[in-house]
Amino acid sequence: METENPLIEWQYSTEEWNEFVDIEKANKKEDNIYFGIAILLIVPFGLMFYRNTSYLFSLLFSIPFAVLIPVLRMKFSYKHLQKNVSNPHVKLFDAYMMINNHTIEVASRRKRIKSLKIIDAKNNKKLLEVDVQWKTRKGPTNDETRILIPENKLFEAEKLVNDFYKNND
Repeated sequence: METENPLIEWQYSTEEWNEFVDIEKANKKEDNIYFGIAILLIVPFGLMFYRNTSYLFSLLFSIPFAVLIPVLRMKFSYKHLQKNVSNPHVKLFDAYMMINNHTIEVASRRKRIKSLKIIDAKNNKKLLEVDVQWKTRKGPTNDETRILIPENKLFEAEKLVNDFYKNND
């Protein structure tokens, strides 16, 4: 699969990677808590309006989804966020990312990179956020994949972001 040259190729120490995993899991947990709260706020009123159910029944119906969906997202969507990986590394290609031998599709017929940006994280770390968008029946949706920028690779990350916006204007 890796016949092309990567746009970036970064190596990390195990300690660096473990710290990043802690930061990113906290970010994803926060995102999923907000997602669960949104389910609890929207679904009961939708059921009351469209299905004529009582508030209590619609709330009881939505609670399992508000808990289960975020938990399943954490379990299945973020397999690349593992601690104590030997030789942690990230490679970004035009169509996919390789994070410790886990492939994440970022561009294809169905998907596209919507944005790239550098964000600040805890402990003065910088993260490269790759926002991937795809179409669904109800309109576009997206998910972010963030990767740690090694301290000596910040210039490379800035160049990647600048090149992305130059080529997509």
